[in-house]
Amino acid sequence: MKKILAVLVILAVIITYFFAKNYIDDNLQAVDSTDDTKIVVEIPAGSSTNHIADILYENELIKDTSIFKYYAKKIDADSKLKAGSFVLSKNMNAEELLNALIGGGSSGNTLNITIIEGLTLEETAKEISEQMELNYDRLVEIMNDGQMFRDDMEFLKDYSDIDSLQGYLMPETYNVYINSSEEDIVRVLLNQFDKFYVDEIKPRLADSKLSFEELINLASIVEKEALLDEERDEVAAVFLNRIDINMKLQSCATVNYAHGEWKERLTYEDIAIDSPYNTYVVEGLPPTPINSPGKVSIIASLEPADVDYLFFVAKGDGSHYFSRSYDEHIEAAGEYLD
Repeated sequence: MKKILAVLVILAVIITYFFAKNYIDDNLQAVDSTDDTKIVVEIPAGSSTNHIADILYENELIKDTSIFKYYAKKIDADSKLKAGSFVLSKNMNAEELLNALIGGGSSGNTLNITIIEGLTLEETAKEISEQMELNYDRLVEIMNDGQMFRDDMEFLKDYSDIDSLQGYLMPETYNVYINSSEEDIVRVLLNQFDKFYVDEIKPRLADSKLSFEELINLASIVEKEALLDEERDEVAAVFLNRIDINMKLQSCATVNYAHGEWKERLTYEDIAIDSPYNTYVVEGLPPTPINSPGKVSIIASLEPADVDYLFFVAKGDGSHYFSRSYDEHIEAAGEYLD
């Protein structure tokens, strides 16, 4: 009897698998392979994959929004979809539709803007202003008003005390409408961060010793302290190890932020500045993020390296020498900073 039940269970699993696979495959096919009528579809700037799927479904271009979104994520296309005006048809399958959306709109009314990792709020506003000829002061005003986007962003719903959006303006290359407003563009950046929050950050937070806001705060320091992606988890580990033993972070990046300028070598006068961002004086993390970190720095801060380092010193080639003791650190500093 047990063998029969086991066989029946296996058969049920196999049948379910093939049923699900056939269902997915069918819903990824063209709505009507014989209909090549051209349909002009407008994808607004900052649209999420959910919104894009809804637009395509409303225009009868896909059969099932959930299957379309699943497939877009599976082939890593969901973060590459662009805004613009697209000429599509019902005889296009899901792969063809996604390729068209990745390729960009046909109307020529969009452009790409790039926001690099580690920019302050003001630097981000300056980049957007210069790349799109938008009003810098208005951008700064919007970026300091998290309340404006609270109803639309999951991370702002979860953390309603966030006002300044420094830390949450996701670095990325974006395809946006040429005639976008200042609010439109800030929303595009926040949408990208919010998606990363829902997909990657929130599921990992329970395993982190940091709160969400502490995480972004630390990631912003890691972003400036580490030049190489492969070292970011070790740099994060150094700062977390220091926090564990109530040791000051002594981050040059936070001191530079306090001064409002970047120096490769700080003087004793520099590190004596009276500022809550001076982690040579103040214990723990500074009050807010010092920039908007990239995805690698955030994940590194969520999943730091399993090391017991407490110090690191720049070697001059972009990499760092990590050490466990102060004596070893001083020796390394003498070697690499001379």
